[in-house]
Amino acid sequence: MATAKTSRTAKNPTEAFEQVTAASTEAVRENIDRGLAAFAEVSAFGKGNVEAWVASATAAQKGFETLSARSVAFSKQAIENHVNATKALMTSKSVQEFVEKQNAYAKTSVEAYVAELSSFTELASGLAKETLAPINERVNAVGTLIQAGAVR
Repeated sequence: MATAKTSRTAKNPTEAFEQVTAASTEAVRENIDRGLAAFAEVSAFGKGNVEAWVASATAAQKGFETLSARSVAFSKQAIENHVNATKALMTSKSVQEFVEKQNAYAKTSVEAYVAELSSFTELASGLAKETLAPINERVNAVGTLIQAGAVR
């Protein structure tokens, strides 16, 4: 009778140990799975951030190339206009004619400069919007992720 009782007592702790071990193993697996899922989510989010920065840098590069080409073209045209105006000024037959040509050239130069500056400003504004658009999307994604985390 004592042996039957001893074997039963020995069996219960073994079963209890196996149950605790199984529960612990399951809990560890669940935590590892959640950790891996979170790591995958963070990795994907980080990849999206890098892609946004690359897209932003690409847009900035193209925009700066456009602005640079525009500036060079305007400068070239302004120099050509200046040379032509100088030639025209040198053919003046009187001081009055010289002053009139100089005033006309100054007026057209200022008007061309203001028009180019206005156009350049619009291009630069568009460049800023295009450059910041991918980054703005990522900032919105962070807000969405934070809101989703608060709901969890």
